[in-house]
Order: sequence, then structure tokens, then C-alpha cells
Amino acid sequence: MSNPSGLADLSLDHVGIIVPDLKAAADLWRALGFNLTSRADHTRTDAQGVRIPAGSSQHSVMLEQGYIELMQITDPFAGHPLTPAMQQRFGLHIVAIDTPDAHATHQALTQLGCSVSAVMDWSRQVQEGNFEGMAKFRFFETPWQISDAAYVCWVQHLTPEMIRRPGSTSHANGAKALRAVIFEGVGADCAEWLQRLASFGFNPISQNNQDLGPEDALVHLGLSQLRVQEKPGAGRICPSVIQIEVDDIDKLVKKAQSCHLAIQMQDEHAEIDLGAVSPVRLRVNSTRS
Repeated sequence: MSNPSGLADLSLDHVGIIVPDLKAAADLWRALGFNLTSRADHTRTDAQGVRIPAGSSQHSVMLEQGYIELMQITDPFAGHPLTPAMQQRFGLHIVAIDTPDAHATHQALTQLGCSVSAVMDWSRQVQEGNFEGMAKFRFFETPWQISDAAYVCWVQHLTPEMIRRPGSTSHANGAKALRAVIFEGVGADCAEWLQRLASFGFNPISQNNQDLGPEDALVHLGLSQLRVQEKPGAGRICPSVIQIEVDDIDKLVKKAQSCHLAIQMQDEHAEIDLGAVSPVRLRVNSTRS
């Protein structure tokens, strides 16, 4: 069954990790061979049309498909929607869905009965080398609840040429694409989160195409996926793993070893725990597999 107008052509735009120290996190990702954009402060447009600080700063790891955002809440009193999430835990929180038309997607979700915020205009400065500009985007969110596994928002890039500057997707470790976000939790939490995803107009399916169950269920978003996997003994369900694709796994593994990070090698991938500086695990697959 096709998606209704406004919910078609959606893809995984980016994921966001809330970190306690943006400089320390950026230093780690650079040491792992990632090319980061310059630090940028978010701004938002208030009800009077004035651009004001949004209370957060970020670096981006731009990939040929999708990107990863490192973000710090710099002003907890600025009204940033993720300030309460930061107080719960640091780590991967943001799942941003790319939409070609934020207003049409907003209308479609509203008609489904999904609780969503108003559509907002935000921006961040882009300053790379001799280039300086303003990346503008339109987005809306589902108000974050403490029971939510992640903060989900929908993004329409108004100036896409600003966020992927020449050379920004070239990484020393050969990183190419954001392939999946993996949520881990126990059965009841997994089932609850799948219901929440379904309320956003997504269509979770089980990998074996049988009756929907919490184990290894997934949502297709363009060429990427959201996966919900049962993990015995897990705490409250949360997005724990970012799966990326690289040219050569060994390049990234060697850099992770030099950073003294915990690494688990599997037949077709490596999993790297980035620790407290950037609380998330990277699952790395090769483009050759």
C-alpha cells in the first residue's frame, strides 16, 4: 500500500548525538578519520520573525547519504526542545526524517491524529574555508516525551547546497553512507516503540515478513532503515547503534584501536563503542560486502 500524499518520498536525513562536551566529541570523531564541518550555532525565528539563538551548537559529519550531527545544548534556558532529553541521558537522541515538503507532511500527520508541533524555520551558519553562508531549513517535531526512545522530527532543507560543501563528504576513513539506526530494548518496550513509529505514518515490518513482532522489526526510509531489536537485559529502549558504510573497515578499526576504543569484530562488520565522550556504538560495514 502506498503512502498518502505528504508521507511519500521520506528518507533518513540525519541522526543527532547529544554530547556533554562538543569539542571533546569533535576531537574524537576527527581522530577516527571523519571530516567535520565547522562549529555552528543554531538560530530560530521567533513569533515576531526575529532570528534568535536556539541554545545549541553542532558539528556535522556529512556523508554521501545522510549525515551525523554532534550537538551540545549550550543554553538550557533558551527553550531548546531537547533540553529535557539531555537531562535524561547523553547519547543518540535525534532521528530526523527528510521531507520534500514540510507543510504537506505536517498536514498528513495531523490528519492521522499525530501530535506534532507547528512548522518552524531554523538556520545555522556555514563557514568553511573562504566560504560563508546560512543553511536554512524548515522542520517540525513530535513533542519529546520521557517515555520516547528518540526525538523524531521532519526536516525540509531549503538550502541543500549549503550543507554539502565541496569536499565535505570526503573522509580519511572512507565513510560513505548512513545505513541504519538500531534501537535496542526488551520486548514490551520494543513493541511500544513500534506502535509509536506506526503513529508517525511509518510501516514497521518484521525482517522475515511474517506477523509483526518486536524482534528485528524495521522501518524502511529511502535507502536507510530504523531497526528495533530485542536485547535481553537492556534498559529502557533507546537508539544505541549507528550503522554506517565505509570503503574499508580496517581503516576505521585501526584508528579506533589508536584511540583505545572497545571494538567487537563480526564476520561482516565491526562495532566500535565510542564511550562517554560520544555515547553511541558505530556498526561499520564495508561497501565491498
